[in-house]
Order: sequence, then structure tokens, then C-alpha cells
Amino acid sequence: MKEEKVKINEESVWRQFFKLSIPIAIANFLQSAYTMTDAFWLGRLNSESLAAVSVGYSIIFLVISLGAGLFVSGTVMISHHKGREDKEKINHVSAQLILIMFFVSSILSIVGYFSSPFLIKLIGAESLVSFGALSYLQLFFISTVFVFAFALYQSLMRALGKVNLPLYIILFTVILNFFLDPLFIFTFKLGTVGTAWATIFSEVINTLIALWLIFKGRSEIILERKNFVPNWKELKKILKIGIPGSAEQFFRSAGLVLITFLVTGFGVSSIAAYGVGGEVLGLVMVISLSFMMSTSIMVGRSVGAGRLERAEAITKAVTKISFFVLTILGIFIFFLAEGISRLFIPNDLEVIRQSTEYIRTISLFFGFFGLQQIFNGTFTGAGDTITSMILSIFAFWILRIPVAYALSHYTSLGFLGIGWSFSITCTIAAILGYLVFRFGKWKERRIKH
Repeated sequence: MKEEKVKINEESVWRQFFKLSIPIAIANFLQSAYTMTDAFWLGRLNSESLAAVSVGYSIIFLVISLGAGLFVSGTVMISHHKGREDKEKINHVSAQLILIMFFVSSILSIVGYFSSPFLIKLIGAESLVSFGALSYLQLFFISTVFVFAFALYQSLMRALGKVNLPLYIILFTVILNFFLDPLFIFTFKLGTVGTAWATIFSEVINTLIALWLIFKGRSEIILERKNFVPNWKELKKILKIGIPGSAEQFFRSAGLVLITFLVTGFGVSSIAAYGVGGEVLGLVMVISLSFMMSTSIMVGRSVGAGRLERAEAITKAVTKISFFVLTILGIFIFFLAEGISRLFIPNDLEVIRQSTEYIRTISLFFGFFGLQQIFNGTFTGAGDTITSMILSIFAFWILRIPVAYALSHYTSLGFLGIGWSFSITCTIAAILGYLVFRFGKWKERRIKH
């Protein structure tokens, strides 16, 4: 399929939004299919191997969050230059982003590899080392450069409007990974480590295809040697945008770890119920994050083109779409909560009861969760990543965690207090996001070109 360019200021907001958000949502879902595939095959090996990889994921997400600012910088800066139709800047900034990506990912790879034993011990998972937890984590760190490289490629392509290219690559490698997993796990008898090798192979293929497309001129980016000479002014701008983005993602990931720690105090049934609720919330996040990314790209282009009134109009339109879609989805999930719970845990009545109550506690507030994401996407797209960071950290660390602790420990709600903390925080954060959007100075803090 020949990919169409997204016309920046000619298409209607609604049409442009759906042309971006649907492929991004599908790509995000497929990206999560890597972990689902690993869980599917490891579950047929033994529960300890599945637990070993689960432990690895919690550390991996924290590490990736440290580099997330690079991807934010890529989306924001390239979308601004796309809005200005400045092809020379697109090429130059892309090369500078690749430079800093290799530097950051190499540092994280080396530090992560040698600190893996300490990290495993820190979270109390030494018993899983014999089942491959340490080897899995170290192999991931070896592949960090490839993981970051393809993530940056996705950010650049999305900012340029070429949202289908990353989608096709991910679809191909997810299918490839599904067949490589059993080959490495069972045929080569590598067990948990086989999962890591299958993922590494898929990530390398991802990156090689992306590089081939760039050098074949299929991406609107032309990489020349002169663009790779370090430009300290541009690198400083990348870091200025990216560091708050990384901090936001890191504190959010760390906050989720702390919430999980609170849940573990209520026993195995509550942990399982929280896991079921997490699967439901994961689906909602795929949708809301695709809406947020699309908003960020569209706002970035409009701000880059000097169309601030269009940036506001985009946010107003997308908030309506997001709130409607996620609220309707939440209502459906509310009534289907018990059936969803039985789908995951068919034989444990206590887990079914708790997960049903938990899902019903959070589902009617999905619309507010979406609003929170859209406002953050607007501020990020304008280049004001500091405001987005402050709002996210405030919502998680000042609101959600204290509320979760208070409701779960000092009221009769118990475990359900964790769910109510999500619902209360999303509502307050959405209101705060609107107030900053309406009265804040995010338009004045945009990137100066």
C-alpha cells in the first residue's frame, strides 16, 4: 500500500486524528503482543519461568522509561519541523537524535548488564535466578540499542505522518516472534533464555528493516554524514524536551511498582484480581495512549506552523472524541466485568468476585483517564514537557499513592481502595489538566526555532 502524506492544515481535525490514531493504536497493541506471546509459550513450560520473565518486565519497563524522553523529543521536534515543512531541519534533527540515542542506549546497556544481579536481588527475586530471570534480563540489556533504535524510528515516522510503516514492521516481527519462541524454548531447549533470544532476533530484524527503509528513501528522512556532526545547540534542545519526558515516565513506572507493592499486602486473591484489572486497563491504555500520541503530533505540527488556534481546536475536538469513546467502553466493561473475570480465572470464585468489583470500580472513570492523557499530549506536543511532567508526578505521587494507601488501610474498602484511588485521581487530574489548558502558559513555552 502506498502511504499518503497527512496534509497538515488542510484536512479536518477529525479525519486527520483518525488517520493517525487507528494505526498507532494497532501498533501499540501489537507491541504488547510481544509480552503476551512470551507469556503464552512460557506458561506451557512452567509457572516459574513465566514468573522469571514477569520479574524481568518490571525492571525493563523502568529502564525503557529512562530513555523515553528521546522518543518524546523525536515526536515533538520532528512534528514541529514537519509543520514548518523544513526538510533540512527534519534531516538534521533526526541525525542528532540517532547520535544521542546510541549514546544513551549504550550507557544503559552496559550499566544494566552489570547491575542485573543487584536489581534481581533488590526486588527479592533471587529464587527465580535458576529459572532464567538473570539471564533473561542481561540478554535484554545486550539488545537495548536495537530496542531504542526502533522506538526512535517509530517516533520519527509518526511525527512525519507515516504511521503505517512501523505498523507493518511490528506486525511482521510479532508473527515472527510467535514462531521463534517455541523454536528457542522447546526445540533448542533454552527455556526462559530462549524467549530472550527470540525477542532479540525480532528486535534486530525490526531495526534492520527500519534502516533499509530510511536509506531507500521511503521515510522522508535523508541521512547525510554532515548531519551527524554533533550540534550542541540541537542536542541541548533535545535534552531540554526529553529529560522531563523521561522523568515523567520513570516516576510513573516507579509509582506503579509501589502500587503493586500495596496490593501484595492483601494476599494472593487480590494480587490475581489486580492482575485481571491490569489486563483490562492495558486495553484502555492502548487506546488512550494512541489518542495522546496523535494529539501530540497534530498539536506539534500546528504549533510548528504557527497555527496556535488550530492547536487549541485540535485539543478541544480530541477531548470530546476520547471522553465519548472511553466512557462508552467503560460502561460496556462495567456490565461485562464478571464475564471478563471468569475468562481469566474461571475456577476461583474469590478472585472472580474481587476482580469484578475492582473492574467496576475503575471502568466508569476511563473517560477521565483519557482526558488526562489528551491534555498531557497537548502540552508535550507544544514542547512544554515540564508542565506535562509536573501534572503526571502530582497525579501519581501526591494524589494516587497517598489516596490508595489511605483508602486501602484506613477504610473498610480494603483492596478496593486501590481501585478508587485510580478513579478519584483520574477525575482530579483531568480537571487540573483542563485548567492548565484553559488558563496556563503552555503556548508561550513552545520551542523556539
